[in-house]
Amino acid sequence: MNCTMFNNILRYRDTIKKMSVFLGNVKYFIVICCCWMIWSGCNVINPVEPTPTYVHVDSFSVTANNFLPLQPYTLSHSITTVWVYYDNNLIGEYDLPATFPIITDGTNTGKLELFPGIVINGLNNNVDMYPFFQPDTGFTVVQKPGKITTYEPTTQYYTDTKIQHIANFDFGTILNFGLQAGNVPIVAVTSPDSLVFEGTGSGSIYMTNPGIDSSVDSTVKSYVIDSGVSAYIEFNYKSDVQFYVGMSSNLSATIGSDPFYLAGINPSHTWQKFYLEITAFLNQYRGVNYKFYIKTSLPVGQSTGRLLIDNIQLVTF
Repeated sequence: MNCTMFNNILRYRDTIKKMSVFLGNVKYFIVICCCWMIWSGCNVINPVEPTPTYVHVDSFSVTANNFLPLQPYTLSHSITTVWVYYDNNLIGEYDLPATFPIITDGTNTGKLELFPGIVINGLNNNVDMYPFFQPDTGFTVVQKPGKITTYEPTTQYYTDTKIQHIANFDFGTILNFGLQAGNVPIVAVTSPDSLVFEGTGSGSIYMTNPGIDSSVDSTVKSYVIDSGVSAYIEFNYKSDVQFYVGMSSNLSATIGSDPFYLAGINPSHTWQKFYLEITAFLNQYRGVNYKFYIKTSLPVGQSTGRLLIDNIQLVTF
């Protein structure tokens, strides 16, 4: 073997060694890249989730709005749900009592807005924010991961709410209802206390002749309601008979429609609050003014029946 060939063999061997070292480094680099990709993928699939702070709300408290005109309106209510906004973002709608999570960014506090919600027309699947109550904005969320803070929100009527008193039957007076059909009129009762919800009286329809006794009463006064506004007829009731509530539309002083019964209400042996939304009726049956109707009867097989009603008011903007 001559020197030239020997030198070529040495150079070839050195080249092989260098290639082996390079390939080893590449292989090591590939292993590192694969490990990094696997680790990154796990964090994408299972990202670290912050622990929320929890807020618990049992119920709303309703207070009087001292800026409303003096008028005999009730603060009785039935707020069943809460709409929760955090920094103007909807967190969710919850049945009361409720415990809901708030996720902060870990450093800042944020503004919480709690909007009261009601059951409309007695339908449990028809729940919405009550348009006349202000949201509670008095609670600031402080980060307490995993902890529960209990808070009682407060609300009141908006100042531009218009409440028209229809009847509360206080002092045994009934000035605003007349019997339209049937044989048992609504009367005012002042005692015993079990018949009175609030104040000094309630309206009562008491029937004793099954299959015969009935009552259709309407307001004597007609009420003007502006178009295009939210409008509710609200009242408290306790009853052991089913009854219906509705409206009629008067096209003039002498021409009026028959009553449209908008809701049927099942018996309740405890006092309940009812919200009758009449906005859709007003939009469909425009009139110069309107009347409110109550209808009930004593079914065959039931010896007596009584409907008690109180604090009937028309609420609009």
